[in-house]
Amino acid sequence: MTRRLAAGRLRPWLTAGLVAAALLAAAGLGWRALRGQEDAAWDRIQAEGRWLVATDASYPPFAAVDADGNLFGFDIDLAEEIGRRWGVMVAFENITYDALLGTLIVRRDDAVISAFVPQPERTREVAYTRSYFVGGTVAVIRADAGQPLANDAQAWAAGKTLAVEYGAGGDALARQWARRVAGVKVTPKATAADALLAVEKGEADAAIVDALTAYDFLLSHPALALAGPLIEPEPYVIAVSIESPLLLEHLEAALAALEADGTLARLKVKWFGRAAIAES
Repeated sequence: MTRRLAAGRLRPWLTAGLVAAALLAAAGLGWRALRGQEDAAWDRIQAEGRWLVATDASYPPFAAVDADGNLFGFDIDLAEEIGRRWGVMVAFENITYDALLGTLIVRRDDAVISAFVPQPERTREVAYTRSYFVGGTVAVIRADAGQPLANDAQAWAAGKTLAVEYGAGGDALARQWARRVAGVKVTPKATAADALLAVEKGEADAAIVDALTAYDFLLSHPALALAGPLIEPEPYVIAVSIESPLLLEHLEAALAALEADGTLARLKVKWFGRAAIAES
């Protein structure tokens, strides 16, 4: 999360992220029913065999640019797999995060696939699919600690020393717990990696950090493990114009198929490691 904030890609925390994503997807489908089945974007995709996808390629491992100018990452693989199943070519436009929805509204691109967090205030202009990835905040402990987190993270934190990245979402959350629960000690660190190292060294009982940072760190630090499910889920969705009901319908079907046949899970493991599907 720190990298995204530093890059000016501020995204609101959604404490009920999964529920919000489901409601927004349902809202999009409701608009489809009201507006009928006309969809110029889907008709053009079928006629030209080309799907235009906007992404901000400054957020690895979701999307980035290699030395040769080629895009790569989880979102790139996801879009290309959907395009392959539809039998169309995927053409990407690399654009800043804050301008992504605008490309849909002016019909320059057909969809946004860019670790995008749904914005409820924009549902008169755009529609969202189900969540295809969930980020947010996680607790990380030593693999041999035997302190699994179930449902009540605040109660679980009682009596623990929690390492956090100073100023990040995990820091704010841990300080809330410290005000409400006895014995919670918050130890701020300069970076999320420093907070995770504090747990590995035995200086803290757990680190409360961004999930994506944790997944990457766990790949090379087997002594650590997730304490349990995401604490503050943040769903990532695909966005389309509200004028693209058929495209939305086909995207929903594609995501359901990718989940059912294990392809989505395999892509998550490829780019984030097994920790990304440990609680799914």
